[in-house]
Amino acid sequence: MHRGRIQAQGDGLEESESWNENTPLTHADGLAKKADLKNRLPRRELNVRADAFNKARTFIDRARDAGGVTAEVSKTYMVKGESQKRVDIEVRAGEAFV
Repeated sequence: MHRGRIQAQGDGLEESESWNENTPLTHADGLAKKADLKNRLPRRELNVRADAFNKARTFIDRARDAGGVTAEVSKTYMVKGESQKRVDIEVRAGEAFV
């Protein structure tokens, strides 16, 4: 089983896109989940996390270039100047971003 999530958290916000699949999450599906998450955020929260989402995109791209990542992986991209606002990528089981 392959499972994980991409989430935006902090300062009262807690939104995520998760997966639980029989096959590894592809790079394209990972980017789609990130886009779906971004589309659910209020514009103000999205704007604050723009750099964190860009860093998450870079991680997903680099993971693909390396052949994917294998669980457990947990990456946090903090919003500069904030103590709680962030974007997280978690691969809890299996592989992702292949």
